[in-house]
Amino acid sequence: MNTMATIQPSASDENFATLQQDPFFDVVTDLISGYLADAFDDPAGGEVDRWTLSALPSTESSAERQRLFTLNVGPMEVLFVERFTEGGEVVDYRTALYVSASALTAETGCSLDELALRAPLVRIQPTPMESAGGDGVLLDWFLSDEGADEQFFELPLDKATRPLAEHLVTKGRGPYAQYHNRSFAAHVLAQETTDE
Repeated sequence: MNTMATIQPSASDENFATLQQDPFFDVVTDLISGYLADAFDDPAGGEVDRWTLSALPSTESSAERQRLFTLNVGPMEVLFVERFTEGGEVVDYRTALYVSASALTAETGCSLDELALRAPLVRIQPTPMESAGGDGVLLDWFLSDEGADEQFFELPLDKATRPLAEHLVTKGRGPYAQYHNRSFAAHVLAQETTDE
């Protein structure tokens, strides 16, 4: 009898190898590495227990839309990128990040509505996700909207990331360990040390 559990595709080396072929892969690595550095003093020490990372998960995927990865902290997804294709060709990418609404407004001195006017190409939506404790806000943008990336990175993402991540860690280990891609995580963590 085979007692080995079947590896989830998103945790497999095959999915990681496929993901590495995507033209957005280096950007994805930088996004995740930056998030972990902002959220944790010791990202490597929190792998699996505090955060998990999947490669090409099946979440909300279709023939024209697929997630490249999902980064979860505790029980909640906090960062993902979706790839949109038409006729087998990549036509767009959507980046989505969850941060602390209170930290974002405190750092900028603006309400969420004012921030939406300042960064019109970034959608800014409070999240009803229970794990966020009423303080989560989703920031998302499309690569095809010229200048959206600049508006996104002008926001104080580093300051707004940690408070939500710290809150989510108090919720305990999330249910995503079986989807965690260790090869992908090792690649991201190695990237982080070279950036220091």
